[in-house]
Amino acid sequence: MKINFKNIFLLILFSFLFTNFSSAKELRTRFGFYIDLPNNFIAIQDLNVDELLKESDDNDLNKDYFNDMIAGSSKNDLNVEFYFPKNIDAEINSININIQTETTVKEMLKDFKLNDICPYYKEMYENLFNKRIKQYYCKFNNNFKPKFQTVINVKHTGSVPGQLMTQYQFDLNKKLVTFTVGCEPKHCKSMEQAATNIIRSIN
Repeated sequence: MKINFKNIFLLILFSFLFTNFSSAKELRTRFGFYIDLPNNFIAIQDLNVDELLKESDDNDLNKDYFNDMIAGSSKNDLNVEFYFPKNIDAEINSININIQTETTVKEMLKDFKLNDICPYYKEMYENLFNKRIKQYYCKFNNNFKPKFQTVINVKHTGSVPGQLMTQYQFDLNKKLVTFTVGCEPKHCKSMEQAATNIIRSIN
């Protein structure tokens, strides 16, 4: 079955391109909500995906496929915010947030079941990166209730050697939010915990 997830998954495609915590500081995101960002992270705001793509030196990335996916999208739908750790390799370990304004998880699940969505993720990333990747899991995560009732949680092989990628998708103010964690396996637990704490701090 051919599934068109273009408007749903547009922003998560680029997540791999650039992909023990102390106390946190409150930060206003470019998207208007506030988060508690751990003090050992640096926030990089006001980035545009189109600009990042032009500057990327990732020769394995299928840029034609990416450009086809973003065709017709508004500039606002190509914005992203990154958080880089100060104490580990930031080229492989990072967290980013992006917002999809044209849909929500709730709307998506009215039309598709999770077992339709999960294989599509894998296929999409394999097309983007021109290689086979592994999907470690694709499931609902109930650990964010009651604040976020429905969270889709997926984990795949990353775009660069030695990297894994975990994503959390949920609705906020009738928009679809995607948190992406890129990490070395030895740092995934701490990076995922940092992302979990940030998501729970959203206000």
